[in-house]
Amino acid sequence: NGDHYPCLDDLEGLVAVGRDLPVSLEELRQLELQVLTAHSWREKASKTFLKKNSCYTLLEVLCPCADAGSDSTKRSRWMEKELGLYKSDTELLGLSAQDLRDPGSVVRAFKEGEQKEKEGILQLRRTNSAKPSPLASSTTATPATSICVCGQVPAGVGALQCDLCQDWFHGQCVSVPHLLSSPRPSPTSSPLLAWWEWDTKFLCPLCMRSRRPRLESILALLVALQRLPVRLPEGEALQCLTERAIVWQGRARQALASEGVTPLLRRLAELRQQLQATSAHACNHLIEGNGNNISKVQGLLENRDSKSSPGKIAPGEGSDVELLSSLLPQLTGPVLELPEATRAPLEELMMEGDLLEVTLDENHSIWQLLQAGQPPDLERIRTLLELEKPEHQGTRTRGHALERRQRRRKMDQGRKGENLTEEELESKRARSSGIKPEEGQEKEQFEEEVEHENMFMTHP
Repeated sequence: NGDHYPCLDDLEGLVAVGRDLPVSLEELRQLELQVLTAHSWREKASKTFLKKNSCYTLLEVLCPCADAGSDSTKRSRWMEKELGLYKSDTELLGLSAQDLRDPGSVVRAFKEGEQKEKEGILQLRRTNSAKPSPLASSTTATPATSICVCGQVPAGVGALQCDLCQDWFHGQCVSVPHLLSSPRPSPTSSPLLAWWEWDTKFLCPLCMRSRRPRLESILALLVALQRLPVRLPEGEALQCLTERAIVWQGRARQALASEGVTPLLRRLAELRQQLQATSAHACNHLIEGNGNNISKVQGLLENRDSKSSPGKIAPGEGSDVELLSSLLPQLTGPVLELPEATRAPLEELMMEGDLLEVTLDENHSIWQLLQAGQPPDLERIRTLLELEKPEHQGTRTRGHALERRQRRRKMDQGRKGENLTEEELESKRARSSGIKPEEGQEKEQFEEEVEHENMFMTHP
């Protein structure tokens, strides 16, 4: 009636009963249509948020992780989900099936989960920061040693630390950022010789549970949700997540517009303009090296968008990673002076923004400020380049193999055309001399002539 929106579970129960009745009812068709529309919205929301073959449900990624402080419980449940042993999401959220039917219960659980998630991640960061670094010589497993998602101890080169939970993982076992093939954060981004703008942020799969769509995509889902005559627990959770993201976005914008941060943003903008004007002169205080190498690296990073597909690999790309690696020891920093009074609120905002399963531009701006205010993390950059090297080599090999196949196909078509031309001439000479081929040969010759004409009329 416009004031009451029934639960999807109630409608599904009514539909199940109505289908068993031996009569046809118009109300049944109406309810079936409403249930179908609700399932269609949930499927669209799942495609927006969930990763491919995700072990999480849509409701789990929309709600805050209330047990974020328990790394062992969080990791064991993640492993159980990967193995298909853990399927219930209501227990993890602290909500019963009856609670999910009450919008007020979902909202209260969401608000309580936000605070628990923040307190838990702070405790987890303190615990993981006290663990020995895998980059050190120690490789023996202790109760205070990091364990990767593969169950082994990450050690030596190739280990990466999550920027949110501060735990360590094998770079080969998790999704890592790509320096040379990642999309540019914004159309106005400077030439990426500015190391503080490189895509080096890493969040582990235990912290980054979804695709993290942009806020615009979520708002489109909310508009579609308002048209539904059915109420879903995922709908309430999405509304709570959107409200949480908008509140954080307002706080972040207020912090970026404060008196202490505005001059820092202006300084980064000046550096960006200088790099766009002339990279060689503007980067003398950042990079001391061969100007030719600087221009090569700048061109490489500016054109990296065109190198994301196998068909656009340049002939000399195999040395791109090595060229960039050779300049890493010469990178210096920081380029901004961040006082503790400014750094601490920004770090807290960054942590809360990383907990959101949403992508916001303000999160990237705060990340750039924090990166510019500290020396470049050469170990991480070197690790990311080492992890990316085999992928670029494989992409280059696939590109060469594709070119060889295309050349071979063209050569085969050319030979086939020459053979068909000779056979056509012989058949014409036979017809002019009065010799009639047999019926089967005549049919075969006609098919060959048609194939020959189509080959020259069609682009290979």
